[in-house]
Amino acid sequence: MAEYKVINSFYDKEDNDTHYNVGDIYPKTDAKPSKERIEKLSKKHPEHKVAFIEKVISDDAEETEKEAIKAELESMGVSYHPNTGLEKLREKLEEAKIENKE
Repeated sequence: MAEYKVINSFYDKEDNDTHYNVGDIYPKTDAKPSKERIEKLSKKHPEHKVAFIEKVISDDAEETEKEAIKAELESMGVSYHPNTGLEKLREKLEEAKIENKE
């Protein structure tokens, strides 16, 4: 299983209300969250407007992903600040994809 870290504190209702603080590794119990649960916690929550966890990736992998997202944004004609972080780039790409579908 990939490793995830908590980026916004929450109580996991599907793991006996286990409390997670920013920086904790998810899951911190012996729980085996489903792929759907990981996806739900990794995406912006409709009510809380934040994601709660993100996949831990190496610096090299992060840079590779950032470059790929930047290239895709550029191909869509979407501008971004050169110092934009990975999470914001992901959000921008997701928003751009939604706008292109409309």
